[in-house]
Amino acid sequence: MNLKRDELASCVGPDNKIYVIGGYGGTDNQCLNAAERLCPETGKWESLPPMRELRRALTAVALPDGIYAIGGYNGKDYVATVEKYDFFRNEWIVVTPMKTPRCTLSAVASSDCMHIYAIGGFNGEALDSVERYDVVKEIWEEVTHMRNKRFMHSAVLVNQ
Repeated sequence: MNLKRDELASCVGPDNKIYVIGGYGGTDNQCLNAAERLCPETGKWESLPPMRELRRALTAVALPDGIYAIGGYNGKDYVATVEKYDFFRNEWIVVTPMKTPRCTLSAVASSDCMHIYAIGGFNGEALDSVERYDVVKEIWEEVTHMRNKRFMHSAVLVNQ
């Protein structure tokens, strides 16, 4: 990568490139708004425009319309904000924030690409809440609670 970082988010975009977003590190060991992507065919990293907000311990989801950077910690506060990297405009666009600020969460997209689920996380305490973002209506709603509070976990969608 072009910058050293940890506590980053990563995902594979619809273009089959690997996106790494935010994190902690860089040249000054601080929260980052930097993003970059790797082209597996060339092995080259390309810097993307910076996000609007610093964030580490965030999560990311790839959908056909862009890469979503969700939640995190900005160095002072847990954040509920969400940004989308728009492939066509080559810029980060602010989208509707989640209802609950959280970092170290996981997220998955529904198989029809119509929803994003933000699962658990931490905001001073472990969380058991799950929110769903409707990509068309551009709203978040709380949908359920998990039986156990979770943070620093992973999630995958299994189609049956």
